[in-house]
Amino acid sequence: SRNRLPLAILAALALILLSTLFLYQPDRPLAHITPGSSSGPTFTVQVLRPRMGLPLGGILPPQLFGLDATLGFETSSPGASVDKVDSQHIELSADNWQLRLILDLQGRVTPETEVVFEFLFEENLRRVRCQPAEAAIGEVSTTTLANSTELSGSFDIELARCADAETGERINWPPKPLRLYGSFDRLPLSSKGR
Repeated sequence: SRNRLPLAILAALALILLSTLFLYQPDRPLAHITPGSSSGPTFTVQVLRPRMGLPLGGILPPQLFGLDATLGFETSSPGASVDKVDSQHIELSADNWQLRLILDLQGRVTPETEVVFEFLFEENLRRVRCQPAEAAIGEVSTTTLANSTELSGSFDIELARCADAETGERINWPPKPLRLYGSFDRLPLSSKGR
């Protein structure tokens, strides 16, 4: 029976580890904004780190390491603004954030889509520009509201490459693609700001 005790402890630890991997999802996006539900321009933008981009593979909450699994900004963030909105461009920004969704004529994501932001990388605060691969993977869905002057929608895009925003030099991060996820409601078409 003494030999069974270490095995039982190992089995319990393995069960806890597997449960954590399946139940705790640090890279889960926030709920999206329902089109037409806002009284004015509203948006939320998130960059979701893959588990492999988190300490210990995201087994423990990344907040224990001074990190967050999600990075992002929203309408209430300091400096938040709607910079440009039309059928092929959606540009949003906030302090230290810039998002440019660039779509082709069929409404598909193009490799020119990018998000620029600051984050802690190798113990240094870096400003990075992340973009989809040359064959962009992702979806953007848009809805023009009844008055035809406002756009609502959502996006979920894989960001496969990141570079230093100042030098353009590629960085060895992320180990797996990031996800750019977000939604927006009542963005005024051809807006030059809020």
